[in-house]
Amino acid sequence: MEAVLYTPETAADTWQRSRHLAFFGLTEEPFQLTPDRRFFFGTSGHNTILEVVRYGIRQGDGFIIVTGEVGTGKTLLLRMLLAEFKDEYETALILSPLLSPTELLQAILTDIGREPETSAKLEPLLRELNSYLFSLATQGKRLAVIIDEAQNLPNETIEQVRLLSNFESDRQKWIQIILVGQPELRTKLLRPDLRQLLQRVTIMETLMPLNPCETAAYVNFRLAQAGREDMRLNRRARNYLVRQTAGVPRRINRLMGRALLVAYARHSPALTTSILKEANASLALDRPAATTSPRRRRLGWLLAGLACSMAFALLHYLRPDLLWTIEEALTRLVGRTG
Repeated sequence: MEAVLYTPETAADTWQRSRHLAFFGLTEEPFQLTPDRRFFFGTSGHNTILEVVRYGIRQGDGFIIVTGEVGTGKTLLLRMLLAEFKDEYETALILSPLLSPTELLQAILTDIGREPETSAKLEPLLRELNSYLFSLATQGKRLAVIIDEAQNLPNETIEQVRLLSNFESDRQKWIQIILVGQPELRTKLLRPDLRQLLQRVTIMETLMPLNPCETAAYVNFRLAQAGREDMRLNRRARNYLVRQTAGVPRRINRLMGRALLVAYARHSPALTTSILKEANASLALDRPAATTSPRRRRLGWLLAGLACSMAFALLHYLRPDLLWTIEEALTRLVGRTG
């Protein structure tokens, strides 16, 4: 049977989605990409990070850093935490960190509903933020500033972020800063010129992808949340899913969500390996063929040359007569080509 390739989500897909949910007896989309707290699946690693960051938020001093590869669930984990502290914290979520120090202050004030003037300078913005933080403190609350994709923060903006942590009373900090980003954020913060910020970091945690057992449990959990506790992948399909997604929740959601559409189009009640492969092809999730770096190629040639040298040395020791024959043949060959 010829494979049907599906294009990215369109209006027709949206219409078809409601039909495929009914086909599988699902009450809602189990593999949506939006960070819905009802679908939070807490592994032992996730729960450990939750407890550590929860402790850091309660302490309320220092920076909290959460890193992880793209799609590992950092945003959902933080939303879970902030929902717990909604009576103690107001929040400002910054999703576009490529901002100057002034633009960062404007983004924070805008997110908390202050609507600053776009032409405002840094000093009046700081005074406005200080006034807001003081007002929160009188209500027994603080501000949590979450900066996503923080590995992209310019250095001068990182310095401004550090200075924001100076907003405080004699007894407590008025602002809790949480930096969220990819593993490059950890590397960036280890630079000597950013050591002042690093010294204020009290918690730095890394969110890891799911292992194979957790990947299977994650899929089962989401299907159960959507009304199909009995729906399962067979062993081969599970193994294929693990290989293609590397345990990254966002990739799992994309592949499984598209697999449901493919299975519906095929009138298949089961998500088989062939269904997953067709869905994977439509999403172009297959990893590209590995390319060899110039450094590895040079190393390969060096090792090949070393192996040839050792072979000739061994041949010279064991069969000098054969080595002479080979050298004579090579001399004649070079003479002809010359």
